[in-house]
Amino acid sequence: MNHAEKIKQDSIKEFGSDVTREKYKKNAKSGFWRSEKILVDKYFKTNTDILDIGCGSGRTTVPLYNQGYKVIGVDITPEMIETAKQVAKKNNLNIDYRMGDATKLEFGDNTFDGIIFANNGWSQIPGKASRQQALNEFYRVLKPGGILILTSHRRYFSFYYLLFWIIKWIKFYILKPLGIKIEELDFGDRFFKRIVNEKKLKQRQYIHIAGSGEVEAQIEASNLKLLESKTLGDVAESDAKIRHGSLEAKYNSYKSSVFFICQK
Repeated sequence: MNHAEKIKQDSIKEFGSDVTREKYKKNAKSGFWRSEKILVDKYFKTNTDILDIGCGSGRTTVPLYNQGYKVIGVDITPEMIETAKQVAKKNNLNIDYRMGDATKLEFGDNTFDGIIFANNGWSQIPGKASRQQALNEFYRVLKPGGILILTSHRRYFSFYYLLFWIIKWIKFYILKPLGIKIEELDFGDRFFKRIVNEKKLKQRQYIHIAGSGEVEAQIEASNLKLLESKTLGDVAESDAKIRHGSLEAKYNSYKSSVFFICQK
């Protein structure tokens, strides 16, 4: 098993743990963020075919279904799909949930009118080549004119994070070429502990924090057209206030979480 595959399998194991499943089961009730609702209503047409990638327990899948979209929820973690099905059954919702890998989707060409990959899930795909492959797959399964709503972390610099990234740069560009083993696959990779329950239990997680222009370049390489990119706070200021101070906001997610709206 290569390093990228190990990170991937570790991530699947973490998201499949009992405590994480319980956290996401509760999150399923919260529905869209305000910013997501704004963009879905703006770009998706009701009663069209939508693919919800990284659906987890169904936080975004359920409101899509309730709004009349013909939605399929896909997640790489078997336990998450099981949890999503339990949530749907409990609420008498006939939602199509399937296991699947964003880098090798089991759908035909030109299948979906829209795709949503929420909550920075694309950033949790280890390895630049794999993230590119996922974008290529989104292009393939979208119908001509179809829309992708993608969220990704993007690097920004404050005093604290300037020091943080300088250390990361030294590790990646100086220590790694000298043969010192480091965990990062790409510059921008980050491993951190995430709080998963009210008892402050922490679990280790991987995420890639993209540099300025990095996501845009990969979108262009996939042949998708970038229509707009906006931070979480730019789309909905209320989301910025709510999520500031959350576990993701240790990296100030209201500044670094960016929506990329793309079209085939």
